Amino acid sequence: MPDIILKINDIDDVIYEADGICCYVGETSLPDAVFEKLKATGKMVLASGERAVEKALALKLDGIVIKTDSAKPLKAQIRPQRERMGAKKALGVIVAPSRHEAMLAAETEPEFVAFACTPENLEKVRETVDWYNEFFLIQSALAPEGKIAADKLPAADFVILNSAEYKDFSC
Repeated sequence: MPDIILKINDIDDVIYEADGICCYVGETSLPDAVFEKLKATGKMVLASGERAVEKALALKLDGIVIKTDSAKPLKAQIRPQRERMGAKKALGVIVAPSRHEAMLAAETEPEFVAFACTPENLEKVRETVDWYNEFFLIQSALAPEGKIAADKLPAADFVILNSAEYKDFSC
């Protein structure tokens, strides 16, 4: 079972604490108090969403997670944010399940590359993650969207899981 990166999207989301949860990602629209609660767990806390870099720097978070847009140049979406955060902060990048996007994302030297997966593209994700894990040392993650059973996901180091789905994810 991969480690869980628990994503907090809403002020009402439960902040679960468990050994299998290695990190938290908070949506930047959340109040600062939610990020303070996440930091109090003693685990890594990342920001995601609009102005993630600014939120992470202002609150002294551990880093950011960027969800890329396949229609735009990938490195141009990632590099400026990495430079603003600095090399000592963590960077996670979520890409479509594509070898090309995985290679481009890995070239920006993130701490992990996550693959967006849905029930419809699960086989493509499996093929891409298997290939990625064979050729890259940068950790892999999955970013499921929609209901996908844990035993149906390909092998990855992490799964980015929304708090609302945590209880139903065989945890």
